[in-house]
Amino acid sequence: MLAASIKNKKMKVAYHFKCTEIDGRYDQIFYKSTFTKLLSLNEPFISSKVLVGDLITHSVKEKFSYSTDFLIELFQLDGDNWKRIINDRVIYFEEQDVFIICFETIQKEIAEKLHKSLISETHYLGAFEIDNSIELHWQLYSLNIGPKFRLLNKNINILLDTDSEENKDIAIHYSQLLEGIPFEKVNTEFSNYRYSIFDDNHNFENAKRTSEWKKSTESLFTTITDEIIAKLTDTAPELTDRLWTINNTFLNAQVGEQYALAMTSCRRLFEYITDCLFPATNEIIDGHSFKKDKYKNRLLEFANRELKSETNIDLIVANTVSLFEEWNKLYDLSNKGVHSEPHRQECRRCIIRTILLLDDLISIKKTPFIVNVKAEKFFNDFIEDNNASR
Repeated sequence: MLAASIKNKKMKVAYHFKCTEIDGRYDQIFYKSTFTKLLSLNEPFISSKVLVGDLITHSVKEKFSYSTDFLIELFQLDGDNWKRIINDRVIYFEEQDVFIICFETIQKEIAEKLHKSLISETHYLGAFEIDNSIELHWQLYSLNIGPKFRLLNKNINILLDTDSEENKDIAIHYSQLLEGIPFEKVNTEFSNYRYSIFDDNHNFENAKRTSEWKKSTESLFTTITDEIIAKLTDTAPELTDRLWTINNTFLNAQVGEQYALAMTSCRRLFEYITDCLFPATNEIIDGHSFKKDKYKNRLLEFANRELKSETNIDLIVANTVSLFEEWNKLYDLSNKGVHSEPHRQECRRCIIRTILLLDDLISIKKTPFIVNVKAEKFFNDFIEDNNASR
């Protein structure tokens, strides 16, 4: 689960193209090559604002004594950001003829695939991850360029400040630039001057805080998943495989039935964990049955025995109830044939709540979980080998 989350982590990534030796509108050429190749990947879900513009470096290069220092800072060569720069084309980054197509948020796996599909393009220079907590990155890839499109799967929206006549002409212009690219729909969307000089929050300090918050949140969720795996797999050895199945199903889902399948996997994981923590029994306590199908009762009794705190028990109850509501809602959406976007949002919340419930369970366990090691295969193989040697 953790490896899958790293592989599919979201990044801000800029792709670069040299504009020399091109007659006419070079941006149209780069839109066509980039978007067409991106669509050809047939990824199940892509959602991102797209910032475009020229790499304007003259105002920032003056701060560096040597051009190599500028490039080291630009590419973050001393950092651990994702970078795929074509070595023999680095020289172009020092000139004023580089065009940028920057995805505000794109999965690392998709970013890698898009880079590999573009690498044979004559004018392609490479791509790297943008970190808005670095002032140079923010200035070049947020201040000097702005969002022009929003991608949602195979649809694209042209971003306009308002619905004025001037902006309508801009929409027509960009619609023409996108002709020949196999989008299913080209729409318009009003940004109301977001990320412009009229936006009070469009500044480096805000961008830096946002970037730092995202990094800390990633670290927080990594800690949660690490603790779940480290502690719960002692008593629930199939947990890792089941979490991997849920994540893989969700990431590759395209239609409602596939999201419903991920939801079903979440429910089965809940049932499996309950069986591991509090196996079914015929006993009745305070009028509550703990038979096989009484999963909620068994889970709450486990929590009750581990921690005699009404606050914590109430938390488990609330989270369990909300989780069942998510399952039922997603099931209803599937039966109604609702399109995949609502399915995806509901399914994502279902997965997050499932993981948070697991975190609740390990937080109330004050002693180590009972280790449950499956050795059946080992003994069967041992007996077969022993019999064969006779």
